[in-house]
Amino acid sequence: FRGRVTFTIHNVGGKPIGFGARILKKDKNQPKYINSPETPVYHKSDVLYGMFQAKQAIRNTGNCYLVEGYTDVVSLHLSGIENVVASSGTSLTEGQIKLIKRFADQVTVLYDGDPAGIKASLRGIDLLLEGGLNVKAVVFPEGEDPDSSPQKVGSEAFAAYLEEKSRNFIGFKIDLYRDEMESDPLKKANLIKEVVQSISKIPDPILRSVFSKEAAGLLEIGEDILFTELNKSLLQNQKQEAKKITQEKKAEEAVQDLLGPERATSDIEILRIQ
Repeated sequence: FRGRVTFTIHNVGGKPIGFGARILKKDKNQPKYINSPETPVYHKSDVLYGMFQAKQAIRNTGNCYLVEGYTDVVSLHLSGIENVVASSGTSLTEGQIKLIKRFADQVTVLYDGDPAGIKASLRGIDLLLEGGLNVKAVVFPEGEDPDSSPQKVGSEAFAAYLEEKSRNFIGFKIDLYRDEMESDPLKKANLIKEVVQSISKIPDPILRSVFSKEAAGLLEIGEDILFTELNKSLLQNQKQEAKKITQEKKAEEAVQDLLGPERATSDIEILRIQ
């Protein structure tokens, strides 16, 4: 952790379980964030930085702000916004999404003003939707981020900005690709497919229908065409899920054949716990 500022990572109960560190100077040969190694008590994929300190505020507001780094969390707390957690510089995982879901049904993702970086991280939105969360997003102006912005504009103006610029995932995606969409019909077609794919991840059929109608209006496409594409995506998702279940079942049967039924059952349960 040399040459970095180090942050203590707590579990939901407030006990220290590991450390994370952010580099102090720019170095393309070094990762921006590093974490403690995995241990019996620290599994990076199941932890969100700041959740212990934020959980009550998340419950009270019904919303969880999701940022990338430790300093983003600290800056928002200093600005009076306590319902914020960080993924600690890693891609979102199923375990982290389940942790958010324990305390709120809505998550608002805060993105730095870097279009290329935003597009690279869009998969996280689909994972959040699949986890049953309502997803909104806020994009900061180019060169700004959740760490620097509160210090520049002040706490009240920053809170007002978050409220004003918060968009649901459909409006956010369309705004992100609007310029490309208007100049290239093929890119618009690809965007429509991406939006439909995101909507297909929503477990609630009523919400899927509501968002489909909104998307059809914003994308200026017939609702019947969009619903047809949505049904195709839903069917594809079902096939993939069935394939996954079949593969897991075959893996369990292979373990049972190798180790015997009693020992195999025990080993499979251990793997599931891990």
